[in-house]
Amino acid sequence: MNILGLSQRHSGCGYHRVVLPLGFMDDVNATVTNMPTDEMIDNNNILFYNRISVLDKNIETLKDKGYKIILDMDDDWILPANHLNANDYENLRPQIEENISRADLVTCTNERLYKKLKQLNPKVEIFPNALPYGYDQFTDTKKESDKVRIFWCGSITHEHDLALLKYPLRRLKMHKDIEMVLGGFNSNNDYAKWIWFKMWNNFTSNNILPNVILPSLDPTEYISMYENADICVIPLEDSDWHSCKSNLKILEAAVKKIPVVVSAVEPYINDKDAPVFWVHKQSDWFTHVNDLILNKNKRVEYGEKIYEWAKAKYNLVDVNRSRKECFESIRNS
Repeated sequence: MNILGLSQRHSGCGYHRVVLPLGFMDDVNATVTNMPTDEMIDNNNILFYNRISVLDKNIETLKDKGYKIILDMDDDWILPANHLNANDYENLRPQIEENISRADLVTCTNERLYKKLKQLNPKVEIFPNALPYGYDQFTDTKKESDKVRIFWCGSITHEHDLALLKYPLRRLKMHKDIEMVLGGFNSNNDYAKWIWFKMWNNFTSNNILPNVILPSLDPTEYISMYENADICVIPLEDSDWHSCKSNLKILEAAVKKIPVVVSAVEPYINDKDAPVFWVHKQSDWFTHVNDLILNKNKRVEYGEKIYEWAKAKYNLVDVNRSRKECFESIRNS
């Protein structure tokens, strides 16, 4: 197969849904770029991209040349009103829906998103997010510390998720040997700084808890932030839109063998067998985190458990075998 993948360099979605899958797909000729040349287009016959691309206006021409179009959707394209990008995506909605309807194949991450996409295109397949455990940046190296580090990383789009932690974790001030590690800080503009300040306040209970902030990193090296963690907290609002997301944050923590305390909502709760600590009510955040702070052996035990579970169930090499077979079927159809 000759595949032209489209992705922006700093796009996390593109990295996990286009770059990594093509990079770990055996026996294919794949080119990934954000600026396809005529030569690249002439030398390939499958176009693979996430949501929208610079070639959207040329899709029908590419089809006339024999191209097969594979569109990936890793998230619901209709955002809730409180999302920072809601207005932008409302403007993009007609283009995204056109891309969905005219693709030869649409790939997505979970069953709930699958059902929404099927309303626009009958040809949809689920390929969950997965990681190449043990390869590239996805190794279990960690940095040692005399503190017990409670960790979260992400972008400013998670402002409302982090707000869930403000009051439950305030009680951690009883511990003198902890450190709150907030990863992903980006100061591109004053608005971003303002949102990050609010997130920092929520994560540290208005700076009551000792803390450190880590700057955002390129997708090709971002997992190194997890080296500064002993306990990973993953708060998520319970909503229909959030339920269409993937369980990627659990998989990332598993890379570094970090025990996970996570909201018991979809999509995470879909993995009922995951060896994590479920938060069913707000007080559970403190109960679980406090227990892990006090029990190093338990942190190690559940770090190993989550690693083995994720490596067995969400290994990119395994997921890619099914993805490749599906791509070959589309190419030959």
